[in-house]
Amino acid sequence: MDPIDEVAGYEQPDRYHIAADTDLMRLSPAAADNRAKQDPEGYLEYVQRSCDLTMRGGTTSGVIYPLAVCALAEHYMFRNVGGASAGAIGAATTAAAEYGRYRKPANPVTGDAVQPGFAGMAGLIKWLISGTGDDRWRLPRLFQPNAALHKAYRLVTALMQSPATTGRRRFNAVFTALLFAVKPLGTIALLVLFALWLVGPYSLRWLIAPSTWNGSLWAVAVPLAAVALAVAAWSYKVTAARFGKITLFFLIPLVLGLTGIPLYEVDAAGWVVAIAVQIVFWLVLTFAVAGAFAVIYSVASWPLLARYKEHRFGLIPGASEFKPNFLDRVCGIPSAPVPPLATWLADRIDDLAGIDHERALTFGDLWRGPDKPRESDPEYCPPPGDRVINLALMTTDLSASRPHQLPFPAAERWQFCPECLRGLIPDRVITQMSTSTVDGVTCPDHENVGLRWLPQPCDMPVILAARMSLPLPGLICPVVLYRDRTPHWFSDGGITSNFPIHFFDSLLPRWPTFGLNLESVERKVEDGEVDLPEQDASSPREPYTEMGDTALAFVGRILNTFLDWRDTTQSALPGFRGRIATIPQAPDEGGTNLFMTPEVIGRLALRGRAAGEALRRRFTEQHGDEQDGYTRTDRYRWIRLRLALRELREISFQADARAALYKDRTAHYPIPAAMRDWFAGPTFPPVVEPYADDIVCSYDHFIEMANTCLVKQFDGTAPVNPVLRLLPDE
Repeated sequence: MDPIDEVAGYEQPDRYHIAADTDLMRLSPAAADNRAKQDPEGYLEYVQRSCDLTMRGGTTSGVIYPLAVCALAEHYMFRNVGGASAGAIGAATTAAAEYGRYRKPANPVTGDAVQPGFAGMAGLIKWLISGTGDDRWRLPRLFQPNAALHKAYRLVTALMQSPATTGRRRFNAVFTALLFAVKPLGTIALLVLFALWLVGPYSLRWLIAPSTWNGSLWAVAVPLAAVALAVAAWSYKVTAARFGKITLFFLIPLVLGLTGIPLYEVDAAGWVVAIAVQIVFWLVLTFAVAGAFAVIYSVASWPLLARYKEHRFGLIPGASEFKPNFLDRVCGIPSAPVPPLATWLADRIDDLAGIDHERALTFGDLWRGPDKPRESDPEYCPPPGDRVINLALMTTDLSASRPHQLPFPAAERWQFCPECLRGLIPDRVITQMSTSTVDGVTCPDHENVGLRWLPQPCDMPVILAARMSLPLPGLICPVVLYRDRTPHWFSDGGITSNFPIHFFDSLLPRWPTFGLNLESVERKVEDGEVDLPEQDASSPREPYTEMGDTALAFVGRILNTFLDWRDTTQSALPGFRGRIATIPQAPDEGGTNLFMTPEVIGRLALRGRAAGEALRRRFTEQHGDEQDGYTRTDRYRWIRLRLALRELREISFQADARAALYKDRTAHYPIPAAMRDWFAGPTFPPVVEPYADDIVCSYDHFIEMANTCLVKQFDGTAPVNPVLRLLPDE
């Protein structure tokens, strides 16, 4: 079936209408828990139809995840959704689609607009793959550069060109990008140097007459030629290892130079010396011209690198439109009529939520759910369990060297400058947020612009959080916020956690937290191929990636390890890994290449669909090794209960062994005034711990468990032992 036709089949809203009590399904998890005893059957239906979802960041996540989400949405409603980096796009659109699951379009569905709900998620893929001509490149066109840096962005896109996809030769595009990356005077200098390099070896015949080498001794000619050939062969081998067949281009001046040695004017030994001299001259000239090129480009790029902050540390602002000129198009920048990434994403989030574009979707809208009126209430900040739809995104505060989970806690007050955000997010979103001015405080970079208070979590637009999570360092501009007039730069959430599978985990989860993961492999990938490991294997499943042959590959493995080690080790545990579907990508599918043909995008999207279907089948259908009435969701809870009891046993044993340290003296400790904020009661400061009796009672129960039901370790406990730790909030 044609991918466009197959994707169109998933644009039917009725596919995502859950056959259950809609009022019950739209409750928050805490509200459903409160009804568990009065309506156990309804509660069981609510739990069986609920799931959480986290998404790993990756360049192709925006095309792989939508149909995977659609496959899950045919059975599940999403209670908690999280992501980082490019995965924040999938997470934000999933939360918006859940909000708009049963809503009607607020605006006509024309152009690049999509339907509300998960039918619109499928519509995103259809829009990406349905273009023709230059419209085929809608995905890369979303990434529109800062107009002042478009020459640098030319090189980025030129490196992505391929005759098999874009019809452009990478060498031609890169050569054009490099040639016109400098000012006109620099371009002239580059052309002169290139011409000198190209004809230099041939012109040697006019500087030194070929007959000069007549009468040379073989004892001199042969060693000289051998050394010259050895050096040339080594240089070619090193260069070819990096540039491949393009290295043959560097031989053109040498071939031209050798044709300038007339055989009839030079004797045999002199001809060997002439060849050696030509090779040496070609090598010296090539390295000299390469050095001159390096100097020219260094001089041209130094002002940009030295003052990169003026360009907000990125080539792509996100909401600034850019119209490519002729040279930009020659280098591969497409001219499809597509809005910038952040503008497009903001509009699509509102489309998926079924709301108009006058007021962007906020976290408070998600928390209240689609059945409550949209309103602004800065004080509204329910705990996660009381939120109908809970969205959490990861960002990295580079200024403070720490991660942050978005939205910020209500106690954290941040400020922003409208001009600093101009071009990073749509103007309509900036206007929506600019309701509260910080009295008498101006922006350090815009002295005539006063800082505004960032809206409280309830009123924070979802698009701002997504934009703060996805900035790829060096490419997409980070977002700057202020605290006490001090700037904090928020960049890629993947720097600190690219796959935050821990976001919604608990010791005893009610339902699975599914994970969507990406993996690049150096082989052909079959249609529908998905890696979904068994959740009950004894030993951890550790990923493996070839090191590669180059120093760059080695550095890349180091970067991936220190960025992803925590997510990787947690994802490998029993009870964790069996809910994570990994979608493999072949070398020609994604990676750092945005120029994927509609056929490749369709193939990846349908592979994502296969991952969602595999997760849905595993946790909803009864498999052959299960007893009647039980599914792999029950197995998942059984594994998690066994792991939780082991941790509880360890705590009980600690309580029993350390009772002399904690039970009495610590429980009756006089509370110091420095801990005043810990207590909400009006009688503070108490003389001693006000809850000493309850603490001692709880401690006694731990001791009792250590000597009764937990005195022996349960047989059958998984041999992989996770460690329970207290960690700070992100």
